[in-house]
Amino acid sequence: MNLQELKDKLPAEAAGLVDLYGPTILLMTAEQLREWLNYVFVGRYTEAYALYLKAASADTLLAEWDTTHAEWKAANDVNADKIAMSQKIGQVFAQVMIGMILAVVGF
Repeated sequence: MNLQELKDKLPAEAAGLVDLYGPTILLMTAEQLREWLNYVFVGRYTEAYALYLKAASADTLLAEWDTTHAEWKAANDVNADKIAMSQKIGQVFAQVMIGMILAVVGF
């Protein structure tokens, strides 16, 4: 089976997934594919993904890393912005509280 035959057997919406994951899936042995499908069907996606990565070529692994790394970096950037905002809010709150305390005690 080639990628086009695989695309022809699936809904049109799956074409992007076939383009992305199809080359590696076609490299899997029948036993690996059966095991991968069993993992997917029962919701054990981590194991399915690990099996997929074992079957992947070096280029595919690097592409997966680039994609995953970009997602992690984006999430970290969002979290860094949230942390910076929280720290700024904390500083402003502390400054206001110190000012109020100093006003109450007469400084």
